[in-house]
Amino acid sequence: MNPRHRDKVAFVRVCSGKFTRDMSVFLAGADKKVRLSNSNKLFGQERETVDEAWPGDIVGLVGHQEFKIGDTLTENPAIVFDEIPRFPPECFTYLYNPVPSKFKPFRLGLEQLILEGVVQQFTVKDAPPSTPLLAAVGPLQFEVTQYRLEAEYGVQSKLEPAPWQFVRWLDKEGAETLNGGSVHLGDNVRLGADPAGNPVIFFPTPWALRYFGDTNKKIALYELPQKQ
Repeated sequence: MNPRHRDKVAFVRVCSGKFTRDMSVFLAGADKKVRLSNSNKLFGQERETVDEAWPGDIVGLVGHQEFKIGDTLTENPAIVFDEIPRFPPECFTYLYNPVPSKFKPFRLGLEQLILEGVVQQFTVKDAPPSTPLLAAVGPLQFEVTQYRLEAEYGVQSKLEPAPWQFVRWLDKEGAETLNGGSVHLGDNVRLGADPAGNPVIFFPTPWALRYFGDTNKKIALYELPQKQ
């Protein structure tokens, strides 16, 4: 596919029933319907409009930025497939743009890669927002991010490892307790938030994680964000 093109294609597998172009479906978890008008079959750099598709077929839907990996599209909003298994990130790094004049393509490219799920971005409480904190299950994801930024957006980047090895999600009560300042967090233990605004806490070592859990048993820690 041509890397100069900036349109977005979501690949969807038809699991049951019949797909028809211009049909309206529900995106699981959302209340509104989505019209699937620009449907294509892709082969290399070529596209062919798809009017109908059947179970097992793969359809490329252009221009739907709201679709994410594992989403369910259905005519019946009661149908929801189990989400793809997720794992908490264990690698954290700051990503820098060394060329200020390339800020716009750097930001655009990073936002797109985060949207695709290549890496996750977190915020750290009281930290400057200019340098993004990226998180991944393994360091290879950072290499992929840097490669794609340069290959697809023409921008270079630099990594600076962050001091954390673990992130845990907090519930509302736990976040309020910790933000109140009555609990000593420990060295290099920081509060923050995930992309959805859910409160998190970062730990630099396994010992710091265990110690915090042992001394703050009333504060629940979760490996993944909890469904609301």
